[in-house]
This record gives sequence, structure tokens and C-alpha cells, in this order.
Amino acid sequence: MLNQTNQYIFNIYHYLLNLRDTLEYTLDREHSKAIYEQRKTVLTKGIEAGSALGNFFENNKEQGDKIKEKLNEFLKDIYGDDSTILKVTEEGIRVDHTQHIALYDQVIGLQESIRDILYGYLQYAKQQNQSENEMTELVSLDEIMTRTVLAMLVMRDFEKSFAEFQKVMGESKGQPTPQSNFIVQNEIVKMAGFIRFSRAHAHCTDNETLDLLDEVNATIEMTEGRRDRRDNKSFKDIFDNINKRLNDHVAKYEPQWKAAYDKLFQEMVELSKNNQAPEQA
Repeated sequence: MLNQTNQYIFNIYHYLLNLRDTLEYTLDREHSKAIYEQRKTVLTKGIEAGSALGNFFENNKEQGDKIKEKLNEFLKDIYGDDSTILKVTEEGIRVDHTQHIALYDQVIGLQESIRDILYGYLQYAKQQNQSENEMTELVSLDEIMTRTVLAMLVMRDFEKSFAEFQKVMGESKGQPTPQSNFIVQNEIVKMAGFIRFSRAHAHCTDNETLDLLDEVNATIEMTEGRRDRRDNKSFKDIFDNINKRLNDHVAKYEPQWKAAYDKLFQEMVELSKNNQAPEQA
């Protein structure tokens, strides 16, 4: 069974996971109301007084107040009743797919702040000789999943914006126009920034993941004209190749991550039944 410190760490991790999973709304598919409500509850209750993160914010006022303010803003903009991005309907959740960048913008920076808190506690557990391999392993697998999934989702949108940019430039015989400048400034530059920000904050050290993330960046550099296309391939081939490799990498690690997560989640459920776990579990 997880010791007290690691139960606390799991609660913070569980919050982080629900924050990260908000990015699934960028996928053009049906989204269930039940999962939306569940996620909203975790994200709202998980920063209240007495929760693991709530306690952290209370004990680290200056840093905590800033993060909490941003989280409340995020909850209002994304999960609030007046959200223009996600709307609850009878059928499920309706997503405004023109606002993916706003969604990335909210989640990507915030999840890094929560991840820093998580790693702070893992470090503390290590110093106190309270580390537990299962928890450390879960966070390591999550790190691979998070970096890869984020690159995978953003690259899909990046490819669409880049294709639109090329079309506009083709129509204007290669001359920049207000429309092409808009796509570059408001879409392409921002999405390239998200991917590079995530890569710069990666904690994983395995070459397989890091090499793949570096190739994602190399692909972006090709679109920026800062790097030649390999073998003079078309951009379609280049995007198809990197997207396939990102998908394959997620498919390889997701079952490992899920097994590690489900095991600890079940433990936390058992502990909370016996009232031994921190109340947020």
C-alpha cells in the first residue's frame, strides 16, 4: 500500500492527469457528458482547502496564489457555464474546434506548473527515504505519454494551419498577404511555441522519446525554412511520417502507463473506503 507521502503525491498526479486530459477536446470525436462532469469535479474540488494541492497553495502563498488564480481562470474559460469552447448539450459536449489554440494556451503552461509541484514532492519523498517505485514509475511513464501526446495533438493542428498558409501563399504568387501573416502570427508561431515549450520542460531522459521530440522540432524548422527537407520529400510525406511515429510511440507506452495507473488508482479507492487516504482521493 502507498505510504502517506505517496498518497499525497498520487492526489496531485490525479489532478495533473485531468488537467492534461482536457486536451482530448481538440480531437474531433464524440465526448461524453459523464467524463466531462467527472473531470470538472476533480479539477474544481482538487484545489479546494484540504485537498493535496489546496494544502500546497496554503503553505506556499505567493506561488500558490498565482497558480490558483490561473487555475480558476482556466476553470471559468473552459469548464464554466459561459465557456465558448466547451458547451454541454443533451447529446454530449460540443466543442468549438476553431478555438484549439486557446485550449492549448490554457492547459500547456498550467500543467507545467502542477508538474513542477509534483516533482518537488517526489524529490521530498526521496530525501525522506519514502519513495515508492510504483509511484516513481507511473510519473516516468506519464512523462513520456504527456510529451508525446501533446506533440501529436498540436502537430495535427499545425499541419492544417501550414497547409492553409501554403494555399494562401500559392494564391498570392508567394507574396505575403494580411491573411498569410495572420495564419503565421496567430497559429503557426503559437503552435511551434507550445511544442518547443513542452520539449524544453521534458523530464524524460530516454533517447527514444527525446529523439522523436527532436524530430518534431526538425519538422517545424523545415516549415520555417530553417532546415532543408530530407530527400526533398513533400511536406505531406514529412507530416505523415512524423504523425505516424508519434501515434506508434503513444500506442507503445499507453498500455504500460494504464496498467501502472490503474493499479495505484485502485489502491487509492481501497484506502479511501477504509478512510485511510487523504480525503481528496
